[in-house]
Amino acid sequence: EQSALPEPIAVAGDELVAKVVGLTELRVSTFESEIDPFEFSLLGSGHFVLFRKVWRDGQRYIQGMLLDQDAFTAEIIDASFVNTALAEMTTLGIAYQGEVIHAVGGRNSISRSYSNVNIAEGLGGAPLYSNRLTTPLHGLELIFTIKRLPPGPGASVLGWVTVVLAIVLVGGFATLYRMGLSQIALARQQQDFVSAVSHELKSPLTSIRMYGEMLKEGWADEEKRQSYYEYIHDEAERLSRLISNVLQLAKINRNEPQFDRHPIKVSNLMSDIESKISSQIERAGFELRIDTAEAAGRATINVDSDCFMQMIINLVDNAIKFSKNSDSKIVEINCKQSGDDRVQFSVRDYGPGVPKDQMKKIFQLFYRTESELTRETVGTGIGLAIVHQLAVAMDGKVDMVNATPGAEFRFWFSVVDQKSPTRD
Repeated sequence: EQSALPEPIAVAGDELVAKVVGLTELRVSTFESEIDPFEFSLLGSGHFVLFRKVWRDGQRYIQGMLLDQDAFTAEIIDASFVNTALAEMTTLGIAYQGEVIHAVGGRNSISRSYSNVNIAEGLGGAPLYSNRLTTPLHGLELIFTIKRLPPGPGASVLGWVTVVLAIVLVGGFATLYRMGLSQIALARQQQDFVSAVSHELKSPLTSIRMYGEMLKEGWADEEKRQSYYEYIHDEAERLSRLISNVLQLAKINRNEPQFDRHPIKVSNLMSDIESKISSQIERAGFELRIDTAEAAGRATINVDSDCFMQMIINLVDNAIKFSKNSDSKIVEINCKQSGDDRVQFSVRDYGPGVPKDQMKKIFQLFYRTESELTRETVGTGIGLAIVHQLAVAMDGKVDMVNATPGAEFRFWFSVVDQKSPTRD
């Protein structure tokens, strides 16, 4: 180094100061030296070298150190990166003069070393941030790339909310879809019911009117008159049953069923059945068989006798309709004890039975096993539904099984205390 120091001058008063015309510089040379800045480089062996040039007394000296690349990056860079949250979603690449020489990504991940690999090939993902180290390590560049964006602080809540909303929407749409289908089916069944009722009313009324006019005008002899009277009587009874079913259905739909339930002996019910339906079965060309077990006949059940009889009439009418073409034109009504506390009633025919896929549907309101356009049997599709609803309303149970041949409808009622007052 070179230094310039002024020579000391004795100052004695203002006269001497005025005589001074200048200062004489004295150049003092203590020692001469020069130190260059540190430089950083990568050797062909893969080692880093940090060095500087030092000039002293006219001679050049090289000062520096040799660094192991893996140890340097592991201790200085990797250790500060892998234990951070950033390491879970990004990859850190170390590049020297545009070429990736080292990369690390993920918590506790294994670092990878590269040799002469460009940045595009060495690192995957989208570039996130890059920056060079400060001098003298400015030859090294830290490059961060990201493969997935981190979830926000409310990501889990948002995810669950999304899942719940999706389930609610899917469930809502499915429910609306099923409700729509059921409403369409119900509307179609109601239309079929109206059509069936219209047909069931129109046909007998037309016949009754025709036969009535013939009798009025005296166009029939005595023998034909008797058959006309019987026909008018039968059709009138069928109309009465139809109207009774429709009125009963209206009461049930309005939740206004009125039952006169009282204890009654099973033997009395079976006697009423025989007296009220025997003529109907005989006119249809069928044979009625009634069998009542002795123990069941002594039992007492709590039912509305009129509703009970309507159930039997509907089941018998159903048996006649669907077994009219069978070889055995027989309708069986049986009664037996079912356990200690129930009585089972059954109505069986010898017709074709019911397909298995329709056995659970036949008690649905307006359901018919045949199409309204192609059906061959008469009826409105409400008879069995009324049987089921009346049985449930009187604390009973009803089901159906195929009897091979034919179909058997069964229903049960609970036995009440024998000491309860009964009606005949």
